[in-house]
Amino acid sequence: MQPAWASRERLEKARQHERHCLLCEHRCGVARSAGERGVCKADGVARVFKQRVEYGEEKQLSPSHLFYLSGCDLRCAFCIAETNAFNPRLGVELTAEFLRNALASSKASQPRTLQWVGGEPTIHLPAIFEAMAGCTDLPPIVWKSDFYGTPEALVLLNGVVSVYLADFKFGNNACARRIAGVERYLETVTRNLLLAEPQGQLIVRHLLLPGHEKCCYEPIVDWLAEHLTGVMFSVRDCYLPRWRARQFPELSVPLPPGAAEPAMRLAERRGLQMVS
Repeated sequence: MQPAWASRERLEKARQHERHCLLCEHRCGVARSAGERGVCKADGVARVFKQRVEYGEEKQLSPSHLFYLSGCDLRCAFCIAETNAFNPRLGVELTAEFLRNALASSKASQPRTLQWVGGEPTIHLPAIFEAMAGCTDLPPIVWKSDFYGTPEALVLLNGVVSVYLADFKFGNNACARRIAGVERYLETVTRNLLLAEPQGQLIVRHLLLPGHEKCCYEPIVDWLAEHLTGVMFSVRDCYLPRWRARQFPELSVPLPPGAAEPAMRLAERRGLQMVS
């Protein structure tokens, strides 16, 4: 049976976004295949700036073979990938041959999942589908995303993705605008979480940010407790002031020791299913 990502109809619908791109909520509508560039600056070629098997992901995903694609639709000042995340011309071109060779080289590590990460993979959907269509026997697909994509993108991913790993970064639009440079963040991410939840397993991940407990973390927990109590929630306490984080006073220092414990207790009291 032909895998979902290899169907001609799905590939053609994905390619349409290279001619009029509506893959992320910026909705630039640019013709990427003709040389036009939107907010993310990506063209029709996806590039991998790093790929390796990792063991630090959530337990049900590890070991996971991660493919890091350059280019992103957000501009988070604290991005750990730094310049790699924002320059879509960095790295090796993603092709079916590249993907086959990379997976063959990691076979001895027995990765349980194949994980597309970034930057942001959603802006590279056509190229990812093209590469996967040229491979066989792929492991379950994990889609690690900032969830600033569109319903059109989620329709394309339905039936392809086994696990959505959603980075829920900010609990309000003001912080998202100030730190990541995007509008309508909360409405977009919460809409997409509700759309993705019926499509496959959904894990919501949040990186604790110093000084953002009240404005971001607590509202995220409250929203999940009201709308998506059944999904798995992963709290990360590995924040460091990377990239341009020092431009923001509260983000210029590492996360205080012990910050994860009260955060996890709050989520547990609100009935969320915690994973690590």
